[in-house]
Amino acid sequence: MHTYWTLEEHNGCALIRSNPTPRGTMTIEGAAQLLSLLEQCSNRKAAPPLVLEITVLHAELTELQEMALGRPIADWAPWVNAISAVENYPNLLIVAIPEQATCGGLEISVAADIRIAKATARLGLLEARMGIMPGAGGTQRLPRIVGFGQASALIFSGAVISGERAEKIGLVEWLSDDPISSGMKFAEQCLSNSNEVLIAAKKAIRAGRFENSDGYKTEGRGFLSLVSLPTATTNMSHWISEQEHGANPALIPIQEFL
Repeated sequence: MHTYWTLEEHNGCALIRSNPTPRGTMTIEGAAQLLSLLEQCSNRKAAPPLVLEITVLHAELTELQEMALGRPIADWAPWVNAISAVENYPNLLIVAIPEQATCGGLEISVAADIRIAKATARLGLLEARMGIMPGAGGTQRLPRIVGFGQASALIFSGAVISGERAEKIGLVEWLSDDPISSGMKFAEQCLSNSNEVLIAAKKAIRAGRFENSDGYKTEGRGFLSLVSLPTATTNMSHWISEQEHGANPALIPIQEFL
């Protein structure tokens, strides 16, 4: 079994490092591992500020194909629960993106409080190019961060943008040549204000967010309506074949609009 994540401690802050597979995909087991580490930190007497490194291309497509063949949707609960654990983490949670956060990787990232990326990092929701759509909250959280227009352009096109472009549209808060180090330094600086301040402020910020459960349900129904269509199964099989030969679909050029 692949170990996707490791947990470290630094000066009162926690760091979850990414250990991606060669193709950068993440399985249901990988999501479950992330959930377990988030719960370990959340369940402490005082949850520490946390930096989460994300290097994820997308969910493992062979598992999505199993969904199309009838695998129970409940099996994907670790993905939804891990993203919810990021969003509801009781203290400051920063996502660091040194290389790539696309598809499920971006859906994890937009659930965080703050995102820091390298200028050359790749971000986007590629699902439309597979014949499907985001199914883990991307259509709901991304518009709240960058606005409906920018989010629509990314979702409809399946485009990938650089960290530099992501910073310009507000998808990431700032750029760094070393996002993990920058995230840890910022977390430690915030911690100097006291952990009690951070936890209370996080609770207040979360209370002010508007959420509509109907939106997530609509997204889920839309995703399930597409995943078993012939276009989706053909496209996913093609992507799997390309990746087995070393291709990264996030690098496949499409016409530049964004």
